[in-house]
Amino acid sequence: MQQYNVGAELNLALRNNLTLINKGFVQVLCLRFHDSHQRAQISYGDNLAETRRLMQLLGEMQRLGVLFDPDGPSDSTDRGGPDLQTTAKDIWLSDLTLASEKLDAMRNAQVALRSSQAPSAKNPDLDVLIEEGEAYVAELRDRINGKEDLNPFDPAQAASEYEQSSLDDFFGYAEGTDEAFLQGKTETAGSQSDALAAILNTVLSNYFLAIDQFFLHGFLMQSWQEKKLAEVRIKHSVDVMIGAYRTAQRIIVSGSLPKSIFLQDMRIPYCVKVGSNPLDAIRNDLDLTRKLLGNLTQAKKLVEDISEPSSADMLSLLIEKEVSAEKWLSQKMEILTTGETADKDDGEFDAMLARWTAT
Repeated sequence: MQQYNVGAELNLALRNNLTLINKGFVQVLCLRFHDSHQRAQISYGDNLAETRRLMQLLGEMQRLGVLFDPDGPSDSTDRGGPDLQTTAKDIWLSDLTLASEKLDAMRNAQVALRSSQAPSAKNPDLDVLIEEGEAYVAELRDRINGKEDLNPFDPAQAASEYEQSSLDDFFGYAEGTDEAFLQGKTETAGSQSDALAAILNTVLSNYFLAIDQFFLHGFLMQSWQEKKLAEVRIKHSVDVMIGAYRTAQRIIVSGSLPKSIFLQDMRIPYCVKVGSNPLDAIRNDLDLTRKLLGNLTQAKKLVEDISEPSSADMLSLLIEKEVSAEKWLSQKMEILTTGETADKDDGEFDAMLARWTAT
């Protein structure tokens, strides 16, 4: 019988889960702009469900003592250029590939666990994730074959409190939603539109990396009993996700499409650097935040050079967010270096897990 490495398989599942989420919300925007509200809502529901499953998978990995390492060896395929698609069928096909690979990895991990004699061999949470993965793969196949359920969104069917949210709820929450985007209006393409697309798509790729690293560190901080730090790392991840949303929206409104085209000298190599303790994690996040700042600043200069004031204004706001984050991380690293404990837990992290049914 083929032998499977539980840690390697679960990290492969984690890798695919993260990629599904990152590309998923960008594809939601493409469907909302180019296709229909109904398909955009379907895709948004997929994204929320994958976010819950991600949290549940991380919890199961921690229970099993599996270290987070979604990017694996240095020669692994760079997932910083995900298969971003813009039309419904292509999106479902692309998502099916990732969802199937994730499902296979979880099945392989379960086989390895059940063949062991360890008490941890019983994994009901992993069983549920596999069942949901099977249902999702089957649903994607139905959509590809034209069997789409375009009925209005029903919050009563949500598996968690957060999954009761609609796409319109998200637009109300996120800052900076462009009215032109909501109306499906594209700006007149300028002579520098290709250059702008390359700049902003590079920003988007860098944000994908930051979303992943900050989010994983949130869960690690929780396991290290640093729940206040966990809460702040999750909030930073959400801030970066909003930055990615605004960037993707800007790409679409400017008449281009989100895709894997990059300025290599401005792109951060896609490798999540997970810390081994709170100080190490904060140090890694500070380093990544400084790289984000440098690249956002370079992006702003480049869009100013091609006379793109709307993009420059957006990038200025994104830079402000990361300047604030850098200051907080620098202060927190100084405190942790002295051996002092983190701030008192106020219960927000546990409340977030409960709202996602990921406790």
